[in-house]
Amino acid sequence: MAKNSRGDRKGGGVTRVSPLKPDLRGASRLVQSRVHAGLRAATYNRRSMIRSVASILTALFLLTFVALWLGGYLPAVRQGIADYKQDRLMAMGFVVEQIDVMGEGRLNEADVRAAIGIYQGDYFFDTDLQRAQERTESLPWVDRAVVRRLWPNRIVVQLVETTPVAFYQENGQIYLADSKGAIVAPLTEETAALPAGLRLFTGPEATQHASEISGLLEYFPTVWDQTEALTRHVSGRWDLTLEKGLVLRLPQEDASTALLRFSRIDPQALENVQIVDMRLSDRITLTPKDLTQT
Repeated sequence: MAKNSRGDRKGGGVTRVSPLKPDLRGASRLVQSRVHAGLRAATYNRRSMIRSVASILTALFLLTFVALWLGGYLPAVRQGIADYKQDRLMAMGFVVEQIDVMGEGRLNEADVRAAIGIYQGDYFFDTDLQRAQERTESLPWVDRAVVRRLWPNRIVVQLVETTPVAFYQENGQIYLADSKGAIVAPLTEETAALPAGLRLFTGPEATQHASEISGLLEYFPTVWDQTEALTRHVSGRWDLTLEKGLVLRLPQEDASTALLRFSRIDPQALENVQIVDMRLSDRITLTPKDLTQT
């Protein structure tokens, strides 16, 4: 036995105990499980605290909102927030500094600027472009208008002016009318650069039906080129005043057939004629100039 003891000392000296030996594994696992349990408990407590704080803040927010709503202060709060945001953005330079008007001809630029209702120094993002466009298009001579923002401080107004296609007479006053029959502006001495060949329309609802009779007469260019004035009657029929004062009376129905018959008449046969009445389908009535003058 003594030899074995000495042999053991020689062979290895002091014997060490490994922590992974079977008799110590249970203790290690116990320590690890307690550590993990502690970490889980700490995590759970932290999440629980966050949920509690969030619940308290949500409840306070809801109570504040209800109190403001019941007290009628919500509009004032929203307005205050909007005013603060606007003041901050205006302080950063988001204000209208330049207004450009493009495409004006007969219109005065000052009238356009007054119509759009946008002025230098206005809040850039608060400009009502739709209303400005509608107000601009209500001006005489304006057919279409486009109002837009150009970053960061410009407002641009682009105009397309109306092209008058006819004169319209009512109560002794002559107006300019567009292709849709709408009155553009009164004819004045200042009116300039009008298109050539404008015809004069008179009579009840003449401008509203001008496109109909004009479209029909375009199929008869020899008649249309001579036409200087068109008079509409209450019944809906038209009288045409041609060159040299010749008056062509069209029927209420089937005016195209009457125009075709008239276009076939020899112009020399109408030299001394004042009125050509085509209202009856089976005849043409001619009134000489001498008879109308007497």
